[in-house]
Amino acid sequence: MNIIENLAMQNLGVDMEDEQQRESWKIQNDSQADWALDKIREAQAEYRRFEMVVNDKIAQLQAVLEKEKERIVKEVEFFSFKLAQYFETVPKRKSKTQETYKLPSGRLVKKYRQPKIVRDDEKLVKWLEQNGMTELVKIQKSPDWATFKKDTEIVGDKVVSKTTGEVIDGITVIEQAPEFKVEV
Repeated sequence: MNIIENLAMQNLGVDMEDEQQRESWKIQNDSQADWALDKIREAQAEYRRFEMVVNDKIAQLQAVLEKEKERIVKEVEFFSFKLAQYFETVPKRKSKTQETYKLPSGRLVKKYRQPKIVRDDEKLVKWLEQNGMTELVKIQKSPDWATFKKDTEIVGDKVVSKTTGEVIDGITVIEQAPEFKVEV
């Protein structure tokens, strides 16, 4: 029992532990009202103290969690790198877009990404107009890439027309490295 509860027991005849007495007790004078205000102030101060301790603990735990996350990311990167090295030494199942190697606990996958194509729309529009393909030029003078792309193919680091075999000006091909994934 704290000091205030002792004073309440001695001076006011109130036992704060006895639930029945607590329910029937009423504030009857200014001294009891002032005592109740002190109890409220004390309870609010205790809550603020408790809240500060909890918030400090939360901050500590978040720092520990962040440090653990960094450790786990490094560990995953390390093992993924080692698995990628191992992957290059084993026979794989190959398709047009990826290579896979199955293991009891998961799969190793190397996905081949499409080359990234960087277009210079001004040059491409000019090329389409010079080659009589104005139907592939949109009104705002940008190439209809979705349609035109069907008539092109990548040869090395150039894009050529399937119909004429001519290298198309205004398109740059940038090869992208395969993407390696570990699926668990």
